Amino acid sequence: MNRLEVPRYTAAPIESMAALSRALGVTAEHLVAVAAKASSLYRVADKIEKADGTFRETFDAKPVLKDIHRRIKRAILDRVRFPTYLTGSVKGQDYRTNALLHRNSKILISEDIQGFFPSTTQHLVQEVWSQFFGFSADVAQCLTALCIKDGALPQGAITSPHVANLVFWRVEPAIRAEMASRGLRYSRYVDDVCVSSSAGIAHADKQSVIAVVYAMLARHGYSAKRSKHKIQTASGRITATKLGVNGDPSLSGQQRGQIRAAVHKLELTFAAGAFSEARALLPSVTGRVSMLARFHPTDGLALKRRIDSVREQLLLVPMVTKGAGVTDKALHVSVGDISTVPW
Repeated sequence: MNRLEVPRYTAAPIESMAALSRALGVTAEHLVAVAAKASSLYRVADKIEKADGTFRETFDAKPVLKDIHRRIKRAILDRVRFPTYLTGSVKGQDYRTNALLHRNSKILISEDIQGFFPSTTQHLVQEVWSQFFGFSADVAQCLTALCIKDGALPQGAITSPHVANLVFWRVEPAIRAEMASRGLRYSRYVDDVCVSSSAGIAHADKQSVIAVVYAMLARHGYSAKRSKHKIQTASGRITATKLGVNGDPSLSGQQRGQIRAAVHKLELTFAAGAFSEARALLPSVTGRVSMLARFHPTDGLALKRRIDSVREQLLLVPMVTKGAGVTDKALHVSVGDISTVPW
């Protein structure tokens, strides 16, 4: 018998606007006033063209609304204990822990939810507040208005990922348990659903898994993005959240090569005397090597030593401000042999 793993709200339900005001430390009148105009209190933070030619917009709430979002997250959403199979935007969970759930896979089925955030409607959000949290109708209505934009969940808002994690709260635990009873591993990383097995799966079982996931989405008004539907087998590299899971989670050879190339570029930039450019490259290259080290510690340590060598030598080079009349090229002559970088 597989234990039903469910998300749980660990605090008492909020049953009045006065109680919500106390929980958030904001007057009820202020909450109602901001809720009434919340849809107008966002700016477009980014607009990214996707591979299929459509655009993904992310939004940033303006200060008056963002402050309330932070309070909602801290006072309410952070008090939800999420099950281990929900791995996106959950404290202690990330794309790596999602991949760990699927390590040593022989087969993995993945589905992407089409337009997840803009398809998460006002009705679904209000149901989370009223049914999952058990809040009173007026509280649920106010929180819904504060957390949606033009009738849907805005991607990029502080509160959106946590609410999105809860939209399937009625059915997802049972689906995960049913999958486990069949020897299958289920996870959802925001809009990315993965089902895997460390053994083979019969054709009929594959179709059953896909049908169950599609039915869950359809019941809530979503659909799967068919172009992202994948069935991966051990005859090739199997990935979950872009990490290889044939064994322990790993980066691809191409990804590792790109990170090594970035370190090499940093070294060449320093060796050429372009010290300002080398300093500008250092944070991003360091971050990429740190990420590599999570999955490939030996490779990461070797690259980290090379970066540290450049960093230490940069400390010996005076910082030059604009208008100082000294060029990187002039500094390169003055520092002599410290520009020699072994690789």
